[in-house]
Amino acid sequence: MSKLQDALDQIKDPTVADAKIQFAQLISDGKAASEAFIKSSAEQLEQWTIDVSANKMTQDEFDNLVSAQTILAKNFVASQALAAQERAEELTIKTAELAATKIVPLLVAL
Repeated sequence: MSKLQDALDQIKDPTVADAKIQFAQLISDGKAASEAFIKSSAEQLEQWTIDVSANKMTQDEFDNLVSAQTILAKNFVASQALAAQERAEELTIKTAELAATKIVPLLVAL
């Protein structure tokens, strides 16, 4: 089992079950992407989430990193062709938003 899955398994709140599944899938898809930025973004977000769950990072630190990464992701998305924009947006910005609004707040609350 991956460290990310171990972290997500700590969250028992059934109202975020779909968000946990979607987040894990988006991270997996992002890490498998051929675009270097998307892959790097997914790997960083995965590690930051693991760090929060292990109390190696605060939610404020996480939020600051995600905010900076979101700005970079928006610039990356804007530089892509239309079809690639949608995919890039989902694999970067949407994944970061899921982590920041649904996943990490519950990990911090544990």
